[in-house]
Amino acid sequence: MFRILAIPFGWLMRGCYILVKNYGLALFIFTFIIKLIMLPSSIKQQKSSARMARLAPKREQIMKKYANNREKQNEAMMELYNQEGVSPTGGCGTMIITYLILFAIIEVVYAPMTYISGLDSEKITAASQTVVNYYQMSQAVKNDIPEGFAAAPTISQRLAEGTNLEELLKGYNENLKLDDSVISEMAATFEANPGLDEYFNNESKVSKRLMAGGTARAELVVLSVAKDYPQLFDSEISDFCDSFNYTFLGFYLGEYPSWKSVYILIPILSFLSQIALTIISQFMMKRNKQDVQGSKGMMGMLYALPIISFIIAFSFPAGIGIYWIFSSVLSLVQTVCVNLYFTPERMEKILAKEAKKKGRRPSLYQMALEQQKAQQGGADGSLLNDLDSGDVKLSKNERKEIERQKINEARKKLVDDDEENVDPRILEARRRMAEKYGDSDD
Repeated sequence: MFRILAIPFGWLMRGCYILVKNYGLALFIFTFIIKLIMLPSSIKQQKSSARMARLAPKREQIMKKYANNREKQNEAMMELYNQEGVSPTGGCGTMIITYLILFAIIEVVYAPMTYISGLDSEKITAASQTVVNYYQMSQAVKNDIPEGFAAAPTISQRLAEGTNLEELLKGYNENLKLDDSVISEMAATFEANPGLDEYFNNESKVSKRLMAGGTARAELVVLSVAKDYPQLFDSEISDFCDSFNYTFLGFYLGEYPSWKSVYILIPILSFLSQIALTIISQFMMKRNKQDVQGSKGMMGMLYALPIISFIIAFSFPAGIGIYWIFSSVLSLVQTVCVNLYFTPERMEKILAKEAKKKGRRPSLYQMALEQQKAQQGGADGSLLNDLDSGDVKLSKNERKEIERQKINEARKKLVDDDEENVDPRILEARRRMAEKYGDSDD
């Protein structure tokens, strides 16, 4: 699924990289574009928060009025949300989209050659398989410790002893299952490149964590190996790897952060940027008198995100942590700008203007509520009556809507009662006239 999502993001990343010729800068431009695309969703979420804030007094009164009847309290809340066109889960969609983008970006970061190079996929697959083959064979050589030796002899040492390298490698091939032609080619390559097996066994050169993912995660290893041993690959692969700038401010984005390296700055900055985003978001919501208490269901997740980003930054190559930092910083800027523009006064005018629009298409949440009412035998308006007669103060438009519903129900009942005593031929004539002239009971 995430690979399918990664395809369009890969196209976008490729365009960004062609523009700046640096993967880190391309990642920043990419994140900026994604934030622009998500801006309408952020504005919609802002409006939803403002609507929830307007409903705070009514929600409190509903909770007091039906304090001893949880079921009726929930029904009244749902009806209030429906009436105001508000969804209490309005922010979940944005959160889901954010995580889908993140996992798609993980694929793009792991496979820059696939999504950015434009090279033939078969050549990329072959290059990844080559790295895997040499790594696994080098590991087999390293793990073959003859009796009486403290460590396994290297291939160079074995060749110095007169060992037939091809026959030696065939002996390790029981688990690798490689073709004899591949073994012969590898033997010749090892002989022509002394120290190649030691290179693949050096974790600072070839990441054990990346190689654990097989060919699916080997592209980042190809990028580094091709610069040191270009002869192992097709010339197009080697040329791309030589020119490809997979860095940001000197950080190689294929490296895994650890406590023992300067890359520890990436998880730390990721954590701090997420904390700053959460705190400032809450401050801006309180400043604009938005409903902070009403979104308690998401509060735990918001404060858990910094910890999650910290773990993610350790668990994936540095490129993921850099993206998370970019995303947090740009989200922070976007949050401040949106909240400064949509002041409570301006938001109130916008919501009032939207409320006056007629024939507004109901939301999925509203349609779900209507369907639930239909399954329960239809709404009788009792909750609306309870609210209207209690302490909850409804707006003028809300009262008019309730009165209109009552009048329509009374009119319909009167017509239904009248139809029971009217000659069927008269009813049929009425029906034909209504169809002819477009009249209706409404």
